[in-house]
Amino acid sequence: MSLANHIKNMINTPSESQLLSIRLQTTTVNQLEELAQVLNKTRSELITTFIDGGLVELESQLKEQEEIKAFKDEAKSTVQRYFLLNTNFNNSESDHYTMLENAEASAFYGNWKDNIKYLRKDDVVFLYQSGVGIVGYGKANGDLEKRDHNGNSNEWYAQKLLDFVRLKKPLSAKGCKDTTKSNFNFRMTMVQLSKTQGASLINKFSHN
Repeated sequence: MSLANHIKNMINTPSESQLLSIRLQTTTVNQLEELAQVLNKTRSELITTFIDGGLVELESQLKEQEEIKAFKDEAKSTVQRYFLLNTNFNNSESDHYTMLENAEASAFYGNWKDNIKYLRKDDVVFLYQSGVGIVGYGKANGDLEKRDHNGNSNEWYAQKLLDFVRLKKPLSAKGCKDTTKSNFNFRMTMVQLSKTQGASLINKFSHN
């Protein structure tokens, strides 16, 4: 990806922060204060660093326990299907932005890429960026593409997303919950949503 495109994509992807109030044990606060003074950092900076690191480690361990669900059982179903696909932003920003620029659903390596095989024509796929929210969506064209990824043969599986919409304002995890009145599993590479969840999301985006 060119530097110009990378800058454009960074500008088009909003970044927000929120105030979060937490209560910590006095001993933990004292340790934070000691470290903050040693490192010449604020306690908030340290807490943010620890949380970010903990989230990455937890995500890694959870994926080892429950990756990947296949959707073979519904291969012959004609019911409209909806999927939430993580864009792999935390592992590769370039893969994330390439997915948006190409208007496609992609996954890489091992069992993760096999998720893309189970998408059939007209399945609705919502692209989800970790920590940001749903950033785009479209309908799978049903044609699996295999490409090389970083020199590794056929480790990139993709399907084009027709009628692709790139959202100007991503819908956060909380926004997904509020819109559908239900919880989502954001830990997996790809998860199937219920018809009610999918329809609720489409309805929201169509009226924004």
